[in-house]
Amino acid sequence: MDIPLVSALCVVYNQAPYLRQCLDGLVMQETTFPYEIIIHDDASTDGSQDIIREYAGRYPDRIRTILQKENQFSQKKEIWSTFLIPEARGKYITFCEGDDWWCDPHKLQRQADFMEQHPDVSICYHQFREYDQNKQAFEPHDNPAPKEGLYVKQLLWGGYLHTTTLMIRVNTEAERLRRDVGWVVSMDLVTLHLYMDRGRIAGIEGYMSVFRKGSGIWTRNVWYPNMMENIIILAKLRSVVQDEWLRKNLDDWRDELRNIIVKVMHEWEGNRNSLAYRLGKTILKPFNWVKRMAKRQP
Repeated sequence: MDIPLVSALCVVYNQAPYLRQCLDGLVMQETTFPYEIIIHDDASTDGSQDIIREYAGRYPDRIRTILQKENQFSQKKEIWSTFLIPEARGKYITFCEGDDWWCDPHKLQRQADFMEQHPDVSICYHQFREYDQNKQAFEPHDNPAPKEGLYVKQLLWGGYLHTTTLMIRVNTEAERLRRDVGWVVSMDLVTLHLYMDRGRIAGIEGYMSVFRKGSGIWTRNVWYPNMMENIIILAKLRSVVQDEWLRKNLDDWRDELRNIIVKVMHEWEGNRNSLAYRLGKTILKPFNWVKRMAKRQP
């Protein structure tokens, strides 16, 4: 296999019903340069590994596989930085999960050309579409055209990008810091901040990937734990990023999330047996402990 310019990384876990569509999008890319596909399956039990082996046999010059026998995510091992990125040989890296897919055969070519022409850009993204698995239909709205000067919260909450849209210029220092941050659920937050700390983020127009809604971690049942997870992530990132603009945005975002939790607790003050109140009290307990300890200092 020639040295690839781009490494396309794919994570899979029990996504057999959608996996062929995902893999077809990866192998259909038309490029003037070599690219590789590295697929990590986290011990699926639904036949996903059989599909991966089938595609690896059909495209042995392009696909490499990491097929786990024991689930690694449940052991708090971050899949991207622990298994996939160390294996990547490309100058640039792209991402796709097994239930999402790329819908444009020129995605890699367009993004790589843009990155080559703009060496100050560390992250390139593009527009994407959303497919509602429950409704079996695409969302009627399209996400916004790319804008310059936005920070991570605006990019994510404003619907400007998704993991499937990203191409990053590999940076050894950023990857070292990503490993140091440790295991987190929202690794996209970590990636975006660490790479925006080392270059510019820029978007190109065109709908070239699809995010399949209905299988993500942000559900009502885990809303509070995810809120706490993000507060911890933002605090970790605040300690490692150097850019003052990014640090301020991290502080503002973290404060906003904490205020949301406090607000929810006050709204449920009259019902101390409610689930929202009990969860909120549990989440804020570490912050209250730190506050008490700080007051005891001479």
